[in-house]
Amino acid sequence: FIFGLFTLATWLTLFLGFSQSYALEYKFVGQETNWGYVNQRSTEWSERVNESNDVWFFGSSTCYSGIDPHALQAFGFNGFNFCSSSQAITNSEYILGAATHHHDPAIIALDVYPSIWGTNGPGIESTKDWIINSNLRNPKWASAYRQLAMESGDIFTLITSFYYDFVRKFKAAGSNPHLAEDKNGSYRGLGFVARSFPPLDTISCETKERTMSERECQSILDMAELCSHYKARFILINPPQLCEEVFEMPPCFEGLSYIDGNNWPGAKTPQNFYDDHHLVEPGALAYSAWLAEQIASLTRD
Repeated sequence: FIFGLFTLATWLTLFLGFSQSYALEYKFVGQETNWGYVNQRSTEWSERVNESNDVWFFGSSTCYSGIDPHALQAFGFNGFNFCSSSQAITNSEYILGAATHHHDPAIIALDVYPSIWGTNGPGIESTKDWIINSNLRNPKWASAYRQLAMESGDIFTLITSFYYDFVRKFKAAGSNPHLAEDKNGSYRGLGFVARSFPPLDTISCETKERTMSERECQSILDMAELCSHYKARFILINPPQLCEEVFEMPPCFEGLSYIDGNNWPGAKTPQNFYDDHHLVEPGALAYSAWLAEQIASLTRD
């Protein structure tokens, strides 16, 4: 018992010490970032906690820089984007579980960009992103972060989840005045980040085949079951790609609503992209308008 108290006191002392210096925190704990704006996304969601949101998006950077939920308003829907960099399907499963704690969404849309398929657990980049940069720290969200860290097998990331739960009580993510800007990204609200990189003129593509892992398929089945519990529609979205990924339809897709973003008329226009799968702002706005119409049409079926 005494040893346990001593260990706890030691960790609290270390946490308090690191929290007093951004330099120490960056060197020994984690590197906070504006990239992808999880800090602003999480802050906005905490302020909208009592508002109704019909459509929630989950996925990786193809989602947060490609899907602007504002486009849904033309069809009478509200939406929010819970995507982050390299957010694997299993990451989205845990984030969805936390987000639904006090909400009953009507539609859950999962961006299933095939290039990040093949993992047997959560992606560590997205896990760290939410742990370090999120201002959502209630018990449900904190539990999701720890579960992500534990399944990823990264013990240090698990420890940092406790550190940031402690620190975010008095030092919000994004409050560091020396934090580098995301120079080619602007947070537009509702989780959407507009990218201002120079658009492509041309691109040379190679065919790449992708296979979804059993763990990823299980995450999709678990998310579908959660949606069924909340009586929410579950939609899978393959985002537009200039260099389209090739895959056999995973068995866990069977019976689920599916939107192929490569059917968007601008999907093979290089000027809509800044690389082979990320959209610049004009391309994202055009794709979002098309996607909103596809989602609305599914609700009428």
